[in-house]
Amino acid sequence: MKNRIGLEKWIFCLLTAIVVLGFGAFFVVMAPSIKEVFEDDYGWLTVIAGLMLLYLALNVLIAVFIYKDASRRKMNPWLWMLAVIYIPNFIGLLLYLFARRRQHTAAPADPGSNLVQCPHCGNLIHP
Repeated sequence: MKNRIGLEKWIFCLLTAIVVLGFGAFFVVMAPSIKEVFEDDYGWLTVIAGLMLLYLALNVLIAVFIYKDASRRKMNPWLWMLAVIYIPNFIGLLLYLFARRRQHTAAPADPGSNLVQCPHCGNLIHP
């Protein structure tokens, strides 16, 4: 299981690096055209750059939420981050929220009862 998580982490990092390098190469190729289009008015360029940064920040916040929440629920965080970030139009986020809702997490045992929580599955058991 540990090796599988390492593989998914590697795939997530590799795919993210490819996407970032692709966008960087696209920007380098398009930079002369962008300068010609926005030669007189840099207002639209500022708005577009701000919206891109806002979208990037939103994706980072969603990825942090998915990682922490999936780890806490003992789901595979790297697999879910991969799905949520790279399935477009927030469909991946909807899939995660649906799977998260179906994931059963048992409530902690009351201190006064004889019930013990299983460390593996989280179910309450009688000792």
